[in-house]
Amino acid sequence: MNELNMNLTNCYGIQNMDFSVDYSNNNVAVIYAPNGTMKSSLAKTLRDVHDGKEPEEKIFGRPSNYKFSDENGDDIDAERIMVINPFDENVFEGQGLLMANESLRKKFISIHKSIDDKKNDLYSGLKNCFGFGARSGFDARNAMLTDWGVGENEEFECIETIISCIGDAGMSCPLKVEQLKYDDLFNEKAIQMIVTGDTAKFLEDYEKQYNEIIEKSPYMQRGIIDYNNYGAISTSLGSNGFFEANNKITLTAKDGSGSVEVHSSEELENIIKAEKERVLNTDSVKKLFEKINKAFSKNKDTQAFAALLQANPNLVIEYKNVELFKKKVWIKAFEEFQADAKILLDEVKKAQRELAKLNEAAKKEKTDWDNALELFKQRFYVPFDIEAANQEDVILKEAMPSFKYIFKDELGSSEVTKENMLSVLSTGERRAYYILNMIFQVLVAQKNGRESFLVLDDVSESFDYRNKYAIIEYIKDIAEIRTSNGEKGFKILILTHNFDFYRTIASRISKGNSFIAYFNGEKICLDKGKYTRNLFGYYKTKLNIPGNDNIIVASIPFVRNLIEYTEGVDNPDYLLLTSVLHSKDDTDSITLKQIEDIFNNYWCTTANVTFSSGRENEKIIDILFAEADKISDVEKIEIENKLILAMALRQKAERYMKDKIICDVPNGEEIISDICLQSNQSGKLISAYKKYINDSNMDLMEIVAMITPENIHLNSFMFEPILDMSLRHLYAAYQRIICICK
Repeated sequence: MNELNMNLTNCYGIQNMDFSVDYSNNNVAVIYAPNGTMKSSLAKTLRDVHDGKEPEEKIFGRPSNYKFSDENGDDIDAERIMVINPFDENVFEGQGLLMANESLRKKFISIHKSIDDKKNDLYSGLKNCFGFGARSGFDARNAMLTDWGVGENEEFECIETIISCIGDAGMSCPLKVEQLKYDDLFNEKAIQMIVTGDTAKFLEDYEKQYNEIIEKSPYMQRGIIDYNNYGAISTSLGSNGFFEANNKITLTAKDGSGSVEVHSSEELENIIKAEKERVLNTDSVKKLFEKINKAFSKNKDTQAFAALLQANPNLVIEYKNVELFKKKVWIKAFEEFQADAKILLDEVKKAQRELAKLNEAAKKEKTDWDNALELFKQRFYVPFDIEAANQEDVILKEAMPSFKYIFKDELGSSEVTKENMLSVLSTGERRAYYILNMIFQVLVAQKNGRESFLVLDDVSESFDYRNKYAIIEYIKDIAEIRTSNGEKGFKILILTHNFDFYRTIASRISKGNSFIAYFNGEKICLDKGKYTRNLFGYYKTKLNIPGNDNIIVASIPFVRNLIEYTEGVDNPDYLLLTSVLHSKDDTDSITLKQIEDIFNNYWCTTANVTFSSGRENEKIIDILFAEADKISDVEKIEIENKLILAMALRQKAERYMKDKIICDVPNGEEIISDICLQSNQSGKLISAYKKYINDSNMDLMEIVAMITPENIHLNSFMFEPILDMSLRHLYAAYQRIICICK
């Protein structure tokens, strides 16, 4: 890819953007985007493309359109797009590639896929059996493990235990499969009533009466076999053709007093029915049942449970031991999926033998994982050592890597968890930890051996300078990585709102491929990179060129700061330049020649400038207002235009407030005279205006207070505030002040 064409409409915060980056001469490009312009929206859109999602416009719901193409108009391969955000802990995709050769990993994945497919089918069937739809959040696996009181690592042992209980008379369930509605059977409110209060006492009495009657039955024995167990036996014999083959069973009274022969399922069912009615229709049992049923019927949340008991009174005794009943329900459900469960268990046993061999091979693997950690340790400073803790799982299972973090001092070393480690690190150190993500991603892409499109979204944010420059050097190295055919392996797009980082990248790496983004009211525009070197060094070269009055005016704040740093705020020349930035008694008399002399004394000392030649007596305030009037409301990046508008806006506002206070306030001249003798003249003027005037223009004065100070008081190192400020906002405020000053 030698060219990246970006065409976006309504993609998150980007209304419209149509731009191309030429990678034919440099495979690194950097975009500086003031906050709120486009950076995060572009990164998010590219992330969506990679993930196979559709970008959105979330505020108005407008349809999104996007296209990322190369010089031939072909779409950029989504799989080759990499978006790196160092604060995203979850972007560890594909790292398993670093940990093992492909054949080893593919065998492992194939084994687990076969098991997972069979597991999913089994749990899906159980979920449906329990009365839950496909969209329900019920997790059959987790519910099974919870009800059987086992951990995640004992999943297959749990299934094996359940299968072994099928046919166990002591674990038979009195319900039919179609009655296994899990939510109804184990209503949370009902279960709470069962284990506490009067209902628990009723159940205890019920069990006592029930067991006494069971003891009197000739064929039933408490804790061994009751009518529920006989029912299960009857169903099993009938479904297996026992009686149809002319077989018979003999029921012998437990006291040896007699026996009865049963020749059919119907005869056995009649005996079971009679025994069941004898137990449940006893007066004492019926009375207790009514009390239990009435207790559940009173509560709105348990009325459905009461209806369940009413239809199945034989269930009451089961709730004396809810945990055991849950297990019986699972066993009953598994009867329907017994064959599937056995196939799964056979597959697991076979897989365990294969996985043991693969794990042994994985342990012997020497891979790029160690190289990645070593690279991190060499390039980035953090006060701890990092070691891999689950190498085999990452190699084979594509698990999230887990690390051991070891802090050391002269007294020894201590291993800490990631959570504790993050709590003791500074923001910059945490960022350095997150850069591991970037190293792994790059190594994965490099191992794939094909060109990738790498998007770095504010990777330097909050770094200390040591690690900030380490990441710059690392980006430089990434840019030099080549594919197997000798071509550059990465086309890199760096997005940042850190102007210092932008300038460093632009001057060291992305020469000729640097851009500044801005919104012109209709679309996102990107101008070829400016201000990548010393801004005022550039201005100095323009001072003597005719027609550059805007540069002369825009340089005044810088020279004023220069005098402040070297001579102090009492210096006469500092005070004279202050009168250009504030409305003072001498402001209207300051000439262009005076400005030239100050520039030559403090700034242009080795090569004096002569921009006032032939215009020595022109007033700088007139030049300032003339340059401000030339500026249109078309959004542009030029810092000088924003500086001029800010300076002119403040001058106009201060003049207006002075005149208003002097004219409308009885002791106005005294108030203004006192303010002009103090520092922070603008702030004090606005406070006085609010106190004495406070008319409909008060909001404009507050806007002046808010947007001009950071723009005017700048130096050659920190002028992000003025870059972030919209020119259109400054222009609109300036037009308002012109109107009220007429």
